[in-house]
Amino acid sequence: GRGGAALDPRPPRPPRPHPPPYPAAPDPRPPPAPPRLGGDWYDAIPLPGGVVAVVIGDVVGHDLHAAAAMASTRNMLRALLFDRGSPPGAVLTRLDRTLQAVTPNPVTTTALARIEPAGAGWRLRWSTAGHVPPLLVTPEHRVEILSAEPGLPLGVAPDEPRPDHARLLPPRATLLFFTDGLIEHPAHDIDASLAELADLTAACAHLPLPDFVHALADHHPSDGHDDMALLAVRTPPGG
Repeated sequence: GRGGAALDPRPPRPPRPHPPPYPAAPDPRPPPAPPRLGGDWYDAIPLPGGVVAVVIGDVVGHDLHAAAAMASTRNMLRALLFDRGSPPGAVLTRLDRTLQAVTPNPVTTTALARIEPAGAGWRLRWSTAGHVPPLLVTPEHRVEILSAEPGLPLGVAPDEPRPDHARLLPPRATLLFFTDGLIEHPAHDIDASLAELADLTAACAHLPLPDFVHALADHHPSDGHDDMALLAVRTPPGG
């Protein structure tokens, strides 16, 4: 994700997320020259009980307002995530209501997930607010697009609930979260681009996690006109 300052349109990258015991690797990429401020961000946040929360989001716009909205949204969400009794959809709805009460932020898409221990493996719980779906890579390198009923983006209808979804994960599964800058292309529809990304993900799944995300960022199916961010998280060998 990127914040910004008036004198530097290329603010520093956030710290590399590595919430124990989940290996994680990010790859935020700025758009082509001339550089612009962006509203993409990601987080991987350890929570009590061996849980990690993963979030990726994209604020509409490429200016200081978008960068400031990204920072306020990210900080507010980090605070709300420590309410352990709330599923991701409820957290996103509460975030939307809070942001609308505090400031008129731009429209924002985001995906929020919780990865938590479940028996010998893990359980993924997630909800999206108008965001592209994550990808699941099995230990056998099969790739599934986790398409599920989406919710509305933040800033559209704050009182609308957002659906929650759940999926059991085996050890050594990889989850890929990304913003739409990774797949947008004027000559391709979204489904074709997602399928192309899934094929690329399967071809790169054997790589170590940092090399995996760099390969996807280098060979993505988009035309490269927008900034992008991606974050991969891998479940440990045992529960």
